[in-house]
Amino acid sequence: MQRIIAGYLNWHAFGTDLFIVNSIVNLTTITMYSQNQISLFRTVRLLVLSVLFASSAIFAQQLKAQESPGYSDEELENFVQAVLEVIPLHQESQALMIQEIEEEDLTIETFNMILESQHLGEDPDVTEEKMDAFKNALLAVQALELEYNEKITEEIVDAGLSPARYEQIMADYQQDPELQMKVNQIMEEMDEGE
Repeated sequence: MQRIIAGYLNWHAFGTDLFIVNSIVNLTTITMYSQNQISLFRTVRLLVLSVLFASSAIFAQQLKAQESPGYSDEELENFVQAVLEVIPLHQESQALMIQEIEEEDLTIETFNMILESQHLGEDPDVTEEKMDAFKNALLAVQALELEYNEKITEEIVDAGLSPARYEQIMADYQQDPELQMKVNQIMEEMDEGE
């Protein structure tokens, strides 16, 4: 369990997994790094996680600007519990988003290329059929994003944190080695308790 959580938390810190789903101006971007990584995603316990769907670039910047408050052991235990509940939801949502895109006969690369073109205000160089498939896939991905955002928020609240507090702890964890040690210690203690 500790390795799974540490991998999840480090992924948030360095963004090195298969792809990242971000909500930016109500558009969903799935960034593909390689076909080999997609194969790994489908075959092993590769944790394909994302930043909490509800967070935005502005909110993250505000959190970084704030000074990091201290956290009680109870809050950190709740944070670890929330992470344990959020990981499977992220995995499930990522798999479903890929499925929706592929069901429209699009590759992740094509989906991202069209999305990037639109985000830059450019006209993507694709057929009308591909553009229609993209629109259908985007609607499906956005619907999944909304659905899973609600589920993730519920799990975070059930673990005893507000989504804002969860995000704040996550942002501080990524920046504060002392906090990382505390969270890792709590994970070890939870591992021993199982």
